[in-house]
Amino acid sequence: MNNYTGNSAIAVQDIELSQYIHPNTNVSLYHFDIPDQVFSFMMEFISYGTIFIALFGMSGNTLIIITFARIGLSDSINLSYCALGISDILCITALTWNAICFIPPFLELDLPFLPAEVNVLTGGAVIDMLSKTTAWLTAFISLERCLCVVFPLKVKDIVRPKRTVFIIVMIFFMTIAPLSCVSFYIYVFVDKFDAKRNITLIGVRYRKSSLSDALYDFNFIYKIAFMNTIPLVIVFVCSASLAVHLRRSATWRLEQSSNIRDRKNLSTAHDDKSNRKYAKDTRVAQTVLAIATCFIVLETLGTVKLFVSLTWTEFRPIGAYSRLFKFISRLAFLFSLTNSSVNFIIYYTMGSKFRHTVKRVLCFKRA
Repeated sequence: MNNYTGNSAIAVQDIELSQYIHPNTNVSLYHFDIPDQVFSFMMEFISYGTIFIALFGMSGNTLIIITFARIGLSDSINLSYCALGISDILCITALTWNAICFIPPFLELDLPFLPAEVNVLTGGAVIDMLSKTTAWLTAFISLERCLCVVFPLKVKDIVRPKRTVFIIVMIFFMTIAPLSCVSFYIYVFVDKFDAKRNITLIGVRYRKSSLSDALYDFNFIYKIAFMNTIPLVIVFVCSASLAVHLRRSATWRLEQSSNIRDRKNLSTAHDDKSNRKYAKDTRVAQTVLAIATCFIVLETLGTVKLFVSLTWTEFRPIGAYSRLFKFISRLAFLFSLTNSSVNFIIYYTMGSKFRHTVKRVLCFKRA
């Protein structure tokens, strides 16, 4: 990594950007914040880390979609896994672009736009939409599996493939449509003259109006309440219920197995079928629990950041701690990227059928 023009370019763009893309602009007290060089180095370091993880996440999620398509999409949980993979790929793409916009060699190119400004709409806003899609899909998967263990006899009537597809489409719509409409209204692309290069570049500015201010506030509250907190609570509650059920079920099965040994006239075929079904349901539940645990651990920082910025006005894009806010935001993006990239490892480790199918796909062997 180069220390120097590139790093100073990040800091300069950060200061310039703060002057006209955010409402209620005033002079930020930067002497309370992270120093320029430290901030630039950390942002550059995280950006390179983001690109490295993104390469793994992109290939992993592509394999997830291909593998579950090979296994079959007649099962609703496989449909949900595929939808989560698609959402993760889109989110990883946006996160990668966001990271590139903070890499000094890219900033030093003769570009027709200001990366840090254009990134506000094409990077940050898109990440907001797609990361929330991933959050709601994870919540739906957790809820679906929780219903399977709570109502095992009724779940096929409750969760059907067609109903699952409808819910997935609605999740994509409710997370992307409101946030995209608001973001692309309150921020607009503009031409900005760069005196140093003596050319006009494409930038972004905040649309100053009472409606924009109202939409900005709505967007902020909507993300905190509906997009961050509710999915996190659903995943947490369902995960806790699932963990408790798995423990109780394991205890019950252990007791039953000891009783079965004393019943010589029991149908062995029926018993084997029951054990196979139990083993399959347990593996799926454990997989969902692992996905949910990763989500809770890796996505909590972003939710906490929003709550802190709501109550502490200096911890915002414009404020005495604006660089700290942007550093925490970038760190939250990195955690979100990790959450979108780790599912392949979970599926491969915990699913024998998934693992076997992946090996066939990679070796190009017929089933």
